[in-house]
Amino acid sequence: MSEPESRPLYDQQGTPEAEPKSRSFTDLLRQINARMVLGVLAAVALIVFIAQNTDETRVNFLGWDWDLPLFLLLLITIVLSVVCTEIVGWYMGRRSRRRTR
Repeated sequence: MSEPESRPLYDQQGTPEAEPKSRSFTDLLRQINARMVLGVLAAVALIVFIAQNTDETRVNFLGWDWDLPLFLLLLITIVLSVVCTEIVGWYMGRRSRRRTR
């Protein structure tokens, strides 16, 4: 008996799918870049920071009073700073694009 014909697998666009490649450990090591290393170092530093700053801190803001761990207060401050910076950057970029029209 003959073997059935092997037909290529197709994805949704109708192009043949590539065979999944098996990756060796050395191939994965080659893909590690400085950004990944800095990300891991930042994560480790963040974990150490959280472990060392668990003391409660009194927060007074617009008449509200809270007791928060210091690390949580600082993380909230950092996140809000990044969000505000991105909003201002988006607005300024939009404004400069509008001027060039």
